[in-house]
Amino acid sequence: MRAGPLLLLLICGLFCKEITAKSKLKWWQTSIIYQIYPRSFKDSDGDGVGDLKGIISKIDHFVYIGVKAIWLSPFYPSPMKDFGYDISNHTDVDPVFGTLDDFRNLLTECHKKDIKVIIDFVPNHTSDLHPWFRASIRNEEPYKDFYVWTDGIEGPDGTRIKPNNWLSVFGGEVWKWNEQRQQFYYHAFLESQPDLNYRNPKVIEEMNNVIRFWSEMGVDGIRVDAITNLYEVADVSLNEPLSGKPGVPEFQYEYLNHIYSSNLPEIEGAIRGWRNAMNEFANEDESRFMVVELYDTPDNRNAYLGYGCDLPFNFDLVDPGITADCGGRCMRDLVDIEYSSLPKNSWPNFVLGNHDRKRITKKRGPGAANAMNMLLLTLRGTPTTYYGEEIGMIEVDVPFEDTKDPWGINYGKERYTEFTRDPCRTPLQWSGDYQSGFTTAEKPWLPIHANYKTLNVEAQKASKELSPLQLYKQLGELRENPAFQYGDLIYAVVNDNIFSYIRNSVGDSRYLVTINFGKTNSKDDYTDYTDGRVLGRIIAHTGNMKNEPYYKKDMEIPLNGILLQPDQGLVIELLNKRQEL
Repeated sequence: MRAGPLLLLLICGLFCKEITAKSKLKWWQTSIIYQIYPRSFKDSDGDGVGDLKGIISKIDHFVYIGVKAIWLSPFYPSPMKDFGYDISNHTDVDPVFGTLDDFRNLLTECHKKDIKVIIDFVPNHTSDLHPWFRASIRNEEPYKDFYVWTDGIEGPDGTRIKPNNWLSVFGGEVWKWNEQRQQFYYHAFLESQPDLNYRNPKVIEEMNNVIRFWSEMGVDGIRVDAITNLYEVADVSLNEPLSGKPGVPEFQYEYLNHIYSSNLPEIEGAIRGWRNAMNEFANEDESRFMVVELYDTPDNRNAYLGYGCDLPFNFDLVDPGITADCGGRCMRDLVDIEYSSLPKNSWPNFVLGNHDRKRITKKRGPGAANAMNMLLLTLRGTPTTYYGEEIGMIEVDVPFEDTKDPWGINYGKERYTEFTRDPCRTPLQWSGDYQSGFTTAEKPWLPIHANYKTLNVEAQKASKELSPLQLYKQLGELRENPAFQYGDLIYAVVNDNIFSYIRNSVGDSRYLVTINFGKTNSKDDYTDYTDGRVLGRIIAHTGNMKNEPYYKKDMEIPLNGILLQPDQGLVIELLNKRQEL
């Protein structure tokens, strides 16, 4: 039977609309971004620390799970006081991670497999061993004013004292006296991380040149670290007001309201300069990507969309974010902050964890890994996965004596567990072999979890039962579907347990995502949200629970009474069956 002209026109119209919608999206809108903490990903030379060659050796892992963009935390030369965020050369590779040639090889091998590479850009500060800072101490031009220096205030006995009450992000003083220069320098983080002076045009140009260096090499994007700290007021005699937050000690960052040292309007100009530098190497087919890091209110973070960056990281699920008691309504409310606050035509993004915050399995328990990944990978917007989330890695309790993180060490043995980031930075568990296949060293830089024999990439690949890694792979493939790339998201059943939503694409393709984030079983009718459709086919599920129902992929189920246990979720294709059951 031949299709009539009107039907052909309708089909063509829908198809063309879908192609147009897809073609408008940039690569970072359709990709899963996968964060790599290089020290903990894969060690190739047996020194106990991950490196660039180790990452190259595991590129097929990204292909397997459907990741099309990787983001590397710092790999630059550094004394490692803050594990790479204290940089002594912004345009080279630290020997512990390899060489510039290794990085070029990483770019080449990733690009061969259509994987984009995003790098950390740390513009706020350098290491105190950076040649710029050593020259600045000696008052040498052009570096004399590359950093924030002040005479301070003359004390009653003639000594110099700090100019104000500002506090470090890591706690304690921000002003360090330098005997050689006879001045204080400002450090928003560690004293070994002096802040650059962005009121000096030469600093701005030097950092623009850093962007040019990596862009010319072929890097596809940058993640900008600690953007809110980039500027401080020129008049450093101003004291910041107390925050009034209860129970916060005087040396803790949150004790003050940082109106003079954070989120200043001059940041916009710096970001526009970086964007212009990146655009020198961009073209219509391959845009360069910029995402900025800040923990702030939706209004403050979304302001950065007008500054020239593509995304400000949305940490609503991270901080204060998801808790152990966050049920269906709570989860919907956290997700909706992003959707309801974004300016028109802006693109959403979601994150579950990173190298600075507790793993999602620490917050929700190991059994929640599949449910959380199902949420992350089916929402509308760009998802960022922190390494290890794809297998549901669990944090390691690192004793104070073995703690490496300066943030934790600064707070001492009594409070270090509140601040240390070591537990979420432990090596990725590749196999059940020696040191979980991460290294051949006798001792890795951080301990590997004792569960590595059973919780690892190889075991989950080979598992006959659905594993977190296998589900992640399924969801990665599902994201290629137009409904999950650019389709609408419409909330469906939401209650104390259930958060569910419909994903639509152009045409008749619709999917229901439903997840039980609560504490009890929940049986719910979804037919009020399915346009009269009463039957669906399971496309993905989080795994069978201990009790019925035992859902299977490709199983057809009625939509008027779906029973889900806690941490159980389904992705269901809505079928074109509208008859009464």
